[in-house]
Amino acid sequence: MPLRLETLSTQRLVIRGFRPGDEADRQLLINEAFDSHESLDDARRWVDWTFESDNFHDLMAQPGYGDYAVVMRDTGALVGAIGLVPTMIPWGVFPEFRPTNTPAHSFTTPEYGLFWAVRTHARGRGYATEAAKAFIQKYVCGVLNAARAVAMTEFENKKSQRVMEKLGMRLYRNPQPDPFWFQVVGVLDNPELAL
Repeated sequence: MPLRLETLSTQRLVIRGFRPGDEADRQLLINEAFDSHESLDDARRWVDWTFESDNFHDLMAQPGYGDYAVVMRDTGALVGAIGLVPTMIPWGVFPEFRPTNTPAHSFTTPEYGLFWAVRTHARGRGYATEAAKAFIQKYVCGVLNAARAVAMTEFENKKSQRVMEKLGMRLYRNPQPDPFWFQVVGVLDNPELAL
């Protein structure tokens, strides 16, 4: 059974793999979302690599790790990205995940990590939540049958934390100063675990 994500649709959006022709949109998205300076050549190499890696994920029976384009259903305009990355979580830094009076530790376990980004002009319209909800329900829990999904962000990124809350994630704050990207962690268990 292929574990690659095929096209997903919501009321307003389509989630599909990045493909040749998406380079300029990918460049704009990354530069806006992360205040970076990705070149068009960098975006082209990334899209080529992503497009080809999908085939190898299938051959190795591996999940479709990577970013997927989020496009408007009615116009096809690329407004964002949603993705899945292998994420190493040091659960022992959180007091909630270790026995009382046990010191913090940094032993890790691999988890399915979520990623999302939305173009500046498309923010504040619920696209990140809509795409992430469909991605989790239909792909992460549906196809991959994952026990849980996680997402991480900085303390200051209140918008991303709000998306996590709308998805029903439990939020945990890392009491340790590092790493900077691991300050707030959202955890969403597969609803099938509650049955």
